[in-house]
Amino acid sequence: MKISLSVALLLALLLYSDSAFAYSQPTKSTNGCGECHVCSTPTLDDPCLRACPRPRATPKDIKMGPDEVLINEIEKEYWPVQFSHRLHAEMTAMDRGCQDCHHFQEVGGITACKNCHPPHIADENLEQPGLKGAYHRQCLGCHQDWSHDTQCDICHIKKGQEIVTEPSLPAGPGSRFAGLVQPDKKVWHSSYGGGTIVTLFHKNHTDKYGIDCASCHHAEGCGSCHAKDQETTTEIRHTEEALHGICNSCHEEMSCTQCHLKQEAVAFSHERTGWPLKSYHQFACRRCHGSPYHFNKPSKECNACHMGWAVGSFDHSHTGFTLNESHNEIACEECHVGRIYSVPPTCNSCHDDDITYPSSLPGKKK
Repeated sequence: MKISLSVALLLALLLYSDSAFAYSQPTKSTNGCGECHVCSTPTLDDPCLRACPRPRATPKDIKMGPDEVLINEIEKEYWPVQFSHRLHAEMTAMDRGCQDCHHFQEVGGITACKNCHPPHIADENLEQPGLKGAYHRQCLGCHQDWSHDTQCDICHIKKGQEIVTEPSLPAGPGSRFAGLVQPDKKVWHSSYGGGTIVTLFHKNHTDKYGIDCASCHHAEGCGSCHAKDQETTTEIRHTEEALHGICNSCHEEMSCTQCHLKQEAVAFSHERTGWPLKSYHQFACRRCHGSPYHFNKPSKECNACHMGWAVGSFDHSHTGFTLNESHNEIACEECHVGRIYSVPPTCNSCHDDDITYPSSLPGKKK
């Protein structure tokens, strides 16, 4: 009887096991394997897990982060490093997003770097570097000088020195984000007026007019030109409203036909004004005309800009003409009567009528 009961219980247990504990093929996850794995066939030896174990916990909105972060771990010797979080966050659209920097994120608030990278960790541990190594590895991946030698004082300003609020950190040739080369000009073909051409002399705007990049490109990140996960740029397709909005911020009083022409425009030359600029006046426009948004018409009199001239304080070679020794220490008004420099100089204050300018020169031209 006991044997029969034991056999019955064993059979019942086997049947129960087959039904309740039988192995079943797992259903496809609604999240997809790619949520955690970066390859199609992960293995035990190579699970190829994503860098962030909780991608959904990683911040997605730039507004969630601060505009700037002050890094002051070595404040006894250096001024805090001013890190523009907002500008860097705008660049993440072309890569892995916030995970480029926030590669481990707990549910809830943003994890501070020092929580995983405390300062006391030995530098030999490459898998988990200390705070100094983590900061430098994160920054230097993109910010390499063109000479491949990034100097410490680009970011770290010793106390007692002038603080640089906007350090220039070019993206070097070894980084994913190489420096941009600005075009000389951009040409658009428009349907306006039966087919017209609009020419923008980009290099003139930056070099001659002194317009900084952010004046026009104030709401653009790398994602404006680069598609996600692509190295090459794509042509930006601005809307008509956006293009006119950028230009009208300075050229609001211009009519359509001043930009929409039947052929490409010719670059601006100062000769059009009736005053061709010599080498010594080849400045950026704002130096004489003020703000590029509201240009002023300066006086053509030299004294309007050049004041306080005296013998020994002015290098005449700046004018394109180098005085010889016999004229180098003569007072300006001896040749430039009344110090009116727009009028050709005279020689009769010292010389007879047989010596005149320009047949007799008091030096040589460059």
